[in-house]
Amino acid sequence: MRDFAIGALSTQAMDACQLRIDNLTKPIYSLAQLEKIAASMAGIFNVEQPNHVKNGVIIFAGDTAVNGRQNLTGGKESLAVMKRLATGKSATHAVAAKLSAPVYLVDVGMEADTSSIDGIVTAKVKAGSDFFGMSPAMTAEETEAAIEVGAVWADRMHSEGIQVVAVGNVGERALLSALAVTAAVTEYPVRRLVVNNECTLTSDEKVERLTATLQRYSLSPEKPLQILASVGSPDIAALTGFILQAAAHRMAIVFDNAVTGAAVLLASLLRKGVTDYVFQSAAYDDPVHQGQMKYLGIKPYLFYHFTIEEGLGSAMGLSVVDASLHMLNDMKTFGEATVTVAEDGPGNKRQDGR
Repeated sequence: MRDFAIGALSTQAMDACQLRIDNLTKPIYSLAQLEKIAASMAGIFNVEQPNHVKNGVIIFAGDTAVNGRQNLTGGKESLAVMKRLATGKSATHAVAAKLSAPVYLVDVGMEADTSSIDGIVTAKVKAGSDFFGMSPAMTAEETEAAIEVGAVWADRMHSEGIQVVAVGNVGERALLSALAVTAAVTEYPVRRLVVNNECTLTSDEKVERLTATLQRYSLSPEKPLQILASVGSPDIAALTGFILQAAAHRMAIVFDNAVTGAAVLLASLLRKGVTDYVFQSAAYDDPVHQGQMKYLGIKPYLFYHFTIEEGLGSAMGLSVVDASLHMLNDMKTFGEATVTVAEDGPGNKRQDGR
């Protein structure tokens, strides 16, 4: 696996950026998350006043537990989603177009063959992960190959000048892998993370079987690659590699649901400092996602009540990042607007009329 050397944020640029934010013609600290995002962008790009960044979107596709009893479609549903995305007329594409962000679709582990579909890049490492209740989801070699697929795409997007990227996923039963990865990384009680859905198993049965599976593989946060190979999936592995290499390139990464969140969890275990480069766009009403946010200490920006995958939540997050930079660059400071600064309250020590 690559080294993934991730540098620290520039505190000097962040401090200078925060000083400008504090002197914008508004009550100090009143724009909350927008202020934090702008300051973080300054630290990532090592620029006191970042502006006009180039955005991009990448979606990795892979199916989970293709040899399990829950696979009733043979990958047809995820194939239909990818075909629709390949037309370029999805909601994700509509959001991305407003920000002039290219959208890339990468098949790293779908059960179906996508090699003949225009608009989809086939980089298949495995035709879907195996059901981890019977055997490890992937071999160590397949896991590292999928990580490398993600890293290569981070290299490519960086070479194209993309600075902020939204990551997404497509895949059948993807939440199953996200659940197992999250339970292994956080070590939260499985019952706290189990999702009530249309699975034929009861909640008690799911808790019992997943707990037994984690114990059988002896999974722990100290062995993130083993977690990924045992209960992960090709798409989560590719997302993990992408996040790591994008952070190494000092790119900002916006993620959304529990599947992309599982990749962030693994990336955070593999390399320190990676979470400084990631931004959580959407809050989701499921315990897996909520457990991830608690473990990472991250608060999502907005609640869309999405049930769709396809990177839509992440693409929407690009708009929030864009808004934070407009705030930073389009608003005037007290000095620029020749407005009197605060004479009392919390702003009187930070606002100096510059």
